[in-house]
Amino acid sequence: MKLVLLRIVSLAAVVANHTALIAAPMDRFDTSFELIDSGDISLFQGNAMTVAQIGDWDTQISVSASDFSLDYVPVSFDFNGETLSRSESNMGLQINGRKNASENVTLLLGGGAYDGYNNFRSAWLDEYYRQQFSNLEGVPGAALYDKAKPKGYNVNAGLRWMYLPNSGYAQFSISQLQDQIAPGYEIDFDGLQRGEVVLATSALSVSTENILSKRIRSLFTLRASETTERETRFGAEYALNIALSERWVFRGQVGGSRENPQFDAHYANLALEYSLNESLSLYLDGRYYKDTGEIENSLFTAAAPGVTSRKFGFGLKWIGDQWSGRCYVAPISSSYEETPSNVDFFQNLYQDRDWTVFQLALSRGF
Repeated sequence: MKLVLLRIVSLAAVVANHTALIAAPMDRFDTSFELIDSGDISLFQGNAMTVAQIGDWDTQISVSASDFSLDYVPVSFDFNGETLSRSESNMGLQINGRKNASENVTLLLGGGAYDGYNNFRSAWLDEYYRQQFSNLEGVPGAALYDKAKPKGYNVNAGLRWMYLPNSGYAQFSISQLQDQIAPGYEIDFDGLQRGEVVLATSALSVSTENILSKRIRSLFTLRASETTERETRFGAEYALNIALSERWVFRGQVGGSRENPQFDAHYANLALEYSLNESLSLYLDGRYYKDTGEIENSLFTAAAPGVTSRKFGFGLKWIGDQWSGRCYVAPISSSYEETPSNVDFFQNLYQDRDWTVFQLALSRGF
């Protein structure tokens, strides 16, 4: 945790210094921290973000750092397995900008990169493959095993068009991502085989945002993405924000995605916020998610079974003249379907877990 805090502070100083060097005073500075724990897995991550005017571009620069630890426990019939604790870290940078091309059209441009594991599942799988295949002798293809070095980058571009004065907006964006992942391995009659090391993803998003009345705003989004060795994944989401009264606000989202031949997911998010006074608000939210299981980005033997997760959280938000803040806590339960026989070695990865999430965020306007 201390390491993440030091990284965030140092990276935030770098962002602030570079912003000052190009004579772009900050409009806002945000920082946030999140702790997620399930007993055998814990994650602490932080983010610092600044918004500034750089030339003609409204620019958002964010840096992030995270550390997580997991207790790796193999199944009882894994005779090569060894119980141990493993820790990993991740650092990232993202820059997004927007520029008015005309009175009604805004250009969008961005990019970013990260270095390190960005989820615990990849690290768990990498530990399994390391224990199984890193010390092979006399096996064809044994030299294929290599220590994983996860990292990646993304670039994106788009247009935002105001088709109705101050009430109707359409947005189109495309993005390209490339990830060097922790690959999967498998032994067959030809010896050791390694799965994909680099995954390339192309994505397209189209959305329309509408202010339906003084109290109602909606957003509808369609997405399509295509990743190496996978079919195209399609998704849709509809969001609605409603000011029920001067004190009550409702926010809702429903969505889903599908990928042939076997993946289907749907989810719903609901939130209700109540203003105690001009500065202080309370909010409750909940989320339901379910999918049918998908193939992990490695060899087919790491296929994840279907999962259902539920979250119910409580938060407090404060808005001052210059400073604002938010704290939030939520329990999350995740329940997996029974693992198929060909992924029995991953039963302890895809096991039911109860998580606790705690978030703290601070923001200062200038």
